[in-house]
Amino acid sequence: MSRGSVLTLVIILAGCVWRGLWLSAGVADQTYIADSTRAELLTQVADELKTRGQVVDSQDLTQVEVLAFFADADSTVDDSASWQLESVQRFDSDAEVWIVPGADGKPGWDGWDDNQDGTVDDLGELGAAWSDDHCLTPLDPGYEQVDPAHSRIINRGTYVSTDFDGFAEDLSIDANVEDHKRQQWRLTFVNQAAAESL
Repeated sequence: MSRGSVLTLVIILAGCVWRGLWLSAGVADQTYIADSTRAELLTQVADELKTRGQVVDSQDLTQVEVLAFFADADSTVDDSASWQLESVQRFDSDAEVWIVPGADGKPGWDGWDDNQDGTVDDLGELGAAWSDDHCLTPLDPGYEQVDPAHSRIINRGTYVSTDFDGFAEDLSIDANVEDHKRQQWRLTFVNQAAAESL
């Protein structure tokens, strides 16, 4: 047996032992909750599309991202009536992601020359490690008030808010049409208890 085979076997056995200890410690394996929640919510989406007269193939929804916000960690997928569609989002490759100063209003750490260029709190210090600077996307509050003089674009491409009609229209176009590239979609849902606690 080669050294590589022995190493592979040791890694696999270590993983099995770790998983056994994890489960014996009482940590529940709850991925089934996520899977069943996603399936239930996509069924609701398919039903809504059917009420609009659209025939939806299950393959049409496989690439749709689903975010479900539970009221607490013990929640389960009780009944479909408890879930509300909160937002419909489409990936926009041109949407700007900005990095902005945090609560102190200064790039990086307030009063420090984070990038050691001889100037304290200059724009080049935005995003310094452990500072209060943060990113804003079009989905975040305050995005419309970004001041380009004190912020900068660090990326292009993020999700933007849209509506269910745009989602339905994109799905209604035959995916086999040569010039149509299906959009990337993300749907967010919240259950009633979570909505009431927000």
